[in-house]
Amino acid sequence: MMDSELIRSRDEAKEIAERGDHQRALDILTKLLPDFEEHLGIEHLETLRLRDQIGLWTGDAGDPHKAVSLLSELLAERNRICGPEHPDTLYTKGSLAYFIGESGSYADGARLRKEVLESEERVLGPAHRQVFVTRNGVAALIGHAGDPAQAVALLGALLREREERFGPTDSGTLRTRHELARWTGENGDAETARTSLAKLLPIRSETLGEEHPHTLTTRHELARWTGEAGAPAEAETMLRDLLPTRERIQGPTHPRTLATRYELARWTGENGNSAEARELLVDLLRLRHAVLGPEHPHTVATQRLLTRHS
Repeated sequence: MMDSELIRSRDEAKEIAERGDHQRALDILTKLLPDFEEHLGIEHLETLRLRDQIGLWTGDAGDPHKAVSLLSELLAERNRICGPEHPDTLYTKGSLAYFIGESGSYADGARLRKEVLESEERVLGPAHRQVFVTRNGVAALIGHAGDPAQAVALLGALLREREERFGPTDSGTLRTRHELARWTGENGDAETARTSLAKLLPIRSETLGEEHPHTLTTRHELARWTGEAGAPAEAETMLRDLLPTRERIQGPTHPRTLATRYELARWTGENGNSAEARELLVDLLRLRHAVLGPEHPHTVATQRLLTRHS
């Protein structure tokens, strides 16, 4: 296979992932890696970029712990080959920070991503698109680490800048709108979160597709904040409708699917069916132990909710 064909195949896999089929993209990239290493060399920038994508899509396909391992190894090589402030090195470091957070170490992820942001603003400039992506990630990790008010403040400022620079329907702008709505709810305003997500959902459905993972995540958050805003029966109905789609699109053990199962169990219990909630949580706890580990905050939350229904 010619070098140009290898790169074109890698870029086609990236397009598949961006449409939401992370596992298919990962399968293609994994098969391409030996050819990249043989024809281009293990230290070639294009080979390293392919490994970046393998790490990223490994995490997005549902294995954040393996993504951390792959990206940590890659980052060490990036630092040696490219230098610590090369844009590609910073991209790897940012992905690693994200999946450290997804693995449950939110404060560590936030610290690392703040380091990336400082370097990117210096190397790329504050107006670079990647800087906006990193700012979004920093704000979300700060929220996960326990400061939703700061997350709301950061995301509100970022949304205004993204809308002005990239437009209201840009994929990055929509991601910030989603995060702002979510952390607005976490900061105590469930009704505003619900209203914002209800407005966002049809836009994401139209621009990304009804079954894109980002659209499914917006549906999940809308159901959650619908319950928090005082409509638990509606929340349960929405989650029962969403779960089969998530299982089919993202797989039954994907962390996002497990999150929907958790919310379904929660609102089933809130609606008075404690026995069914307990049954759902027993199975979910087993899966979260296997996928995320016993100390992940989501596993701990599942155990806590199960105790309430026992």
